[in-house]
Amino acid sequence: MNRRNIIIIISSIIVVLLLLSFFFIQPTYTISIFFDKPDLSAKIYRNNAKNNTEIISLAGDTKIKLSDGKYIIKTSSKSGHINENYTEFTVEGSDRDVSIKTSYSKKFMSNKIAEYKNEISAVLFTKYPELKSYFILKKEIILGKNIDWYAATYQREDIDRNSGDAYTVILKKENNKWTIKTRPQIINTTYNTKNIPEEILSEAASRLSPFSTNS
Repeated sequence: MNRRNIIIIISSIIVVLLLLSFFFIQPTYTISIFFDKPDLSAKIYRNNAKNNTEIISLAGDTKIKLSDGKYIIKTSSKSGHINENYTEFTVEGSDRDVSIKTSYSKKFMSNKIAEYKNEISAVLFTKYPELKSYFILKKEIILGKNIDWYAATYQREDIDRNSGDAYTVILKKENNKWTIKTRPQIINTTYNTKNIPEEILSEAASRLSPFSTNS
């Protein structure tokens, strides 16, 4: 085989490889995945019409490369403290961030509230004794990435529970002690509660709502 034929063959192979890469090798993009709580694990699946194909397992915040398409992240915790979560996202020709929002299981939250109840009640009723004497506890929750926030709603005892205003109070655990962050009030906003993060106010309002199923 002469040199000319060798060059032709090599050139042909290069052209074929370039065509294959153009038609079959998809570009990938950096996907940054962030979890709202520690000690979570997850699996990423490619979401298509027929079935979901597992791509990779994750443990904590991660950056990965993915091609265009639809995906599902299934999140869980070994401890069972977190409700299983499914987050869908799409990759469309660019890098992107994906934030995973999870929720604690009702059993875990109930256990934590029971654990903190005496200390919280002592702090709250010392500051606002009228809550204990004239109000009824309607709903209480724990929240925050580190389970260091507590919120509760109270309603006056002498009115119909299905009517009337609900007063919300919010506490935070700081230096191993619960401290009151807002007095009992009907509306909590970033304007009248400047020492409470907006995401905590939003979650508290949502979960303390009488229509919420996630308490």
